[in-house]
Amino acid sequence: MENTIMSVVGCLMLCAWVFPQEQPRELRGGGHLLCETAGQFFSEGLVGDILRACQGKDWKSVSQLSKNLGNASKTNAKDYCAKEKLAKQQATSGTRLEYDGRGDEETMRADTFTFDGGHLVRIDMVYVASSANIEGYRPKSFAELFAGLREAYGPPSKSYSEPVLNAYGVKYDAHRAVWMGSQDVISIIEQPGEGGRTEIIAETLAEYNRAAQAPKTANPLQ
Repeated sequence: MENTIMSVVGCLMLCAWVFPQEQPRELRGGGHLLCETAGQFFSEGLVGDILRACQGKDWKSVSQLSKNLGNASKTNAKDYCAKEKLAKQQATSGTRLEYDGRGDEETMRADTFTFDGGHLVRIDMVYVASSANIEGYRPKSFAELFAGLREAYGPPSKSYSEPVLNAYGVKYDAHRAVWMGSQDVISIIEQPGEGGRTEIIAETLAEYNRAAQAPKTANPLQ
């Protein structure tokens, strides 16, 4: 269980808050802190290294570093720099922006970061479920990820299941759980079945409410 906790909390962790639950939490996912400024996001880690290489016109380093971010295509280094520079400008100016992160190849995780008002307001981590045993990969199941979150944050504020259909029309019961905080929300969402996935979302309370008010697609099973 300790390894499971460290695996989950290493991607989404409660940073040393040991006060009562009503105190603000610090949530970190994909190497970044929820609510950090866009300027901080684009100056740290691999993204910061790439932008500094772009500024120095070190195109060879840009090409090498961009591959570590999952950019396997033969995109011209100058074009890639222009794209990254634009993303930084939009995010730091307050424009709402979704940015694809590095993720984690070993656990088959993809990361997406959402900026609004110059801050990181949502961290979305998607773990692809795989029934195949592939050497070098350690996909995470919903049960494993949920157990880690429960161990780190205690029982969820809400836990339920709802019927869903996969791409082939097969019915499954998909599990959901939510941990409500005073200023933020953690959610885990299961998409079961072949080719399924588990999604973990850390977001500000305002972002959670924004998504809750958005029009939803009707569930054909309800």
